[in-house]
Amino acid sequence: MIKCKYGTENRLFINHLGELIPCCFLNAEALNMGAGQPPKTLFGELNTKYDNSLHNQTIQEILDGPLFNGIIDSWETDNPVEKCYKTCDKKDRDVFVDDRLK
Repeated sequence: MIKCKYGTENRLFINHLGELIPCCFLNAEALNMGAGQPPKTLFGELNTKYDNSLHNQTIQEILDGPLFNGIIDSWETDNPVEKCYKTCDKKDRDVFVDDRLK
């Protein structure tokens, strides 16, 4: 099972369009689709199919909805959301720096 970095730290990501996305790692694909590119991954298919706009739903409605549940459910399959697998399961990601740089 994938251990989601954002999920375990109770973080959310809201992009500049007001879309609630599970994490910043998925935002680039969401923005590409918003610019007219077709979905290329399971996340893209889910993101296209289900509304995650805070202009239309509350945070809780989106968190309890099919987009977030579809992503989490994918972790139990042989075909998890690829970015989740690469970023959180394989830990191929940027490092968060929570202290001030000197």
